[in-house]
Order: sequence, then C-alpha cells, then structure tokens
Amino acid sequence: MNYLSRLVLFDFRNYQRADISPAPGINLVSGLNAQGKTNLLEAIYLVSTGRLLRSSKDGHGIREGESLASVRATMSDSDSELQVDLRPGVRKRAMINGNGLPRASDLLGRLPTVTFSSQDLAVVTGEPADRRHFLDSELAQLFPAYLKHLGIYKRALEQRNALLRLARDSYVSNDTFEAWEAPLAVHGAAIRVMRNDWITEISEDATAGHAWLGGGEHLKLAYQPRDEARTADELNAVLAENRGSDVSRGATSFGPHRDDLLIVVGDREARHFGSQGQQRTAVIALKLATLESAKRTFGFAPVLLLDDIFSDLDETRRGRLVEVAHREGGQVFVTCTEPEQAGEGLVRDAKVFRVQSGTVEEL
Repeated sequence: MNYLSRLVLFDFRNYQRADISPAPGINLVSGLNAQGKTNLLEAIYLVSTGRLLRSSKDGHGIREGESLASVRATMSDSDSELQVDLRPGVRKRAMINGNGLPRASDLLGRLPTVTFSSQDLAVVTGEPADRRHFLDSELAQLFPAYLKHLGIYKRALEQRNALLRLARDSYVSNDTFEAWEAPLAVHGAAIRVMRNDWITEISEDATAGHAWLGGGEHLKLAYQPRDEARTADELNAVLAENRGSDVSRGATSFGPHRDDLLIVVGDREARHFGSQGQQRTAVIALKLATLESAKRTFGFAPVLLLDDIFSDLDETRRGRLVEVAHREGGQVFVTCTEPEQAGEGLVRDAKVFRVQSGTVEEL
C-alpha cells in the first residue's frame, strides 16, 4: 500500500515549520480550535490536488508576513516527493522529486484523497456552481482524460466570452466564433458524458450509504444538463443558435458550465426541502460513494481526510464514519479537539498528534 510517510511544511498557513511522519493507518490530529489542525489536512490536500481546500487564492496559504510557503510530501512506496510552492501574485509551482511540473493539476492522482468537512455541506445546500465544483474536483482526480477535457473547455469558454463582450461594440465574424465554439462543443459533450456516467456509477453506492447512515427516505442522484444537447454537433448548434442573445448577456448561456447535480431525498429536492440532518446525511452518502469509486479506479483506498466530524455530526453519523475509518484499510487523518472524542477503539489504533499555535508534536 502506498501512503504518505512524511509531511513537511514551511510557512504554510499558521505553521512556520512542521515535520511529521504519519502512520500508514489512522492518524488523529487533536487540539483546540484555531490552532492549525485543519491547516495540516489542507497541506495534504494541496499536494494531492494542487489546490487549497478552503480558498481559491493561493496567497491565502502563505503565513502572514512571509513571501513563500512550501509543502512537501514523501510517498512510502518509492520515496518520491511531491511539492507545492506558493508565492504572492505568482503562479504556484508543483514538483516531483525536485522536477517542475507544467501545471499544479499534474499532481492529481498521485496521492488521491477524499475529504469530509463542514464545507462539504454546500454540495447539497449551495448553488449549482458548488455541485459542479464537486464533480470537477472528484472526476479530475479519478480520470486524467476528464481534466484534459475540462482544461480545454475552460480556455475555449473564456475566449468565446471575450468575443461576446467584444461583439457588443465591434463586428466579430461567425468564423471567429466558430473557431472557439467547435472545441467548446467537442469537449463540453465529453464532460457531460463523463459526469453523467460517473453519477450513474455512484448512485447505487450513494443510495446504499444513505440507508446505512439511517437516512430513512430514498436518496436519488441525477445529472441535470441546462439544455437538451447530448452530442458535440447538438451542442455546437445550441451555441450558434444562441449567439445573438449571448452577445447581449456577454456570457455563454449553455453548456456544462451551467449544469447541475440533482440530489433528491424521498421525492423532494434536498437543497430546498431537506432538513439539516437530511442534508448532512445526503452529503456523507455522496462522499462515501466517491470513496468507493476511487477504490475501484485506483485499486486501493485513497487517503481519507476527516475534518472536525465530531462537532458537526450527531452520534450515529460520527459512529458510522469512525467505522468507515476502521474498515477501509487505507491512511486516515482525523481532526478533533480531544482524542477521546474519537472513541477508545480509534484512539487505540491511531498515531496521535497534538497541534498548538502552529506547532505539532507526536504524543
């Protein structure tokens, strides 16, 4: 089993320096609030995905007053080292064994992670953009082809939107639009197929997980495109047909960047009608299904990051997630204020770390 054997932080978030050697199994990270527990998990997420867990701005990961933050993670099977450097106002740099990667996203899949945190509730309660972000984040880790389609699609979308704004005041030929609408249609259609196929794949696991968590009503997932286009030709036609109205808006109205994930509990949409308990159960079930999908794809359990689950969840759901941490057999990081919160069984099997004011020590 490949796992994270060493994690080193320099001026990341509130850490001046930290150097830990996690266990291949369960790791408990304890400490009072606002001491840096979540920051430690975010460092793992950063070298896993090339992104911060709680911010879209890389500069937020740099310790106040410093000009560089660095996170390094050593893998057990090959001693290969993943590294991400953050600098204010400069594109982040990702490396493997000291060799620079073209993009930070090239780290994806090398240290797969699945996270549970209070922020995940937005997948159910938030806007369609939150659910699209969930889909893009998980699919990019699982399938390199998805990341390629998404990158090309986003670049083409930016160019078409720029042309739409330009066309308000200047003439832009149809040929110029078509040059960007063609890749939008091809890669947009591919994104829709992969999203829909994945939702279909995980639906059974999500429904079973929801029932296992004591969710009561039946959970149903469905991919929800904004328009009826299913093929590249159909999406190309939709883009051409709506070009005039898109010029007025200055933005592209149709395509996978406007789609949604429908999450239904019983016969009602969880976003609008679910209780807080139902919404939390639905998002945990969705994450458990993601975990199972990752295991099937990679052939091993991804690193599981459980952030502050003991204060956010009731006893039943906490117990179920602790059971997941035990049974998966992979590497797990759990944050809590006191180790006792995790229960005697989990503490007995775990390596325990204490975080205080940006310093971490093994107990």
